Amino acid sequence: MFRKFAIAAVTVATMATAAVTMTPGEAHAKNRAGAVAAGAILGLAAGAIIASQAQPRYYAPVRCRNQPVRRWDPYYRQYVVVGYRQVCY
Repeated sequence: MFRKFAIAAVTVATMATAAVTMTPGEAHAKNRAGAVAAGAILGLAAGAIIASQAQPRYYAPVRCRNQPVRRWDPYYRQYVVVGYRQVCY
């Protein structure tokens, strides 16, 4: 979902910057609002590109198995399995 949002943000920023093309001479003190808008759009586009390159953290898979629980049985004179417990590592 985040990737779709980042792609949409980059697309919107690209379209907006295509509509607002300014030369350094135009972005002077008289046209400060336009320069701020263009800077904000470019900043959002750069932020979206950087954020879309982030990789998710790797988490090692949890391995679990059932280990038998053994108890001494005097009737059989040997260890018998009385249950299982889950051991994860």
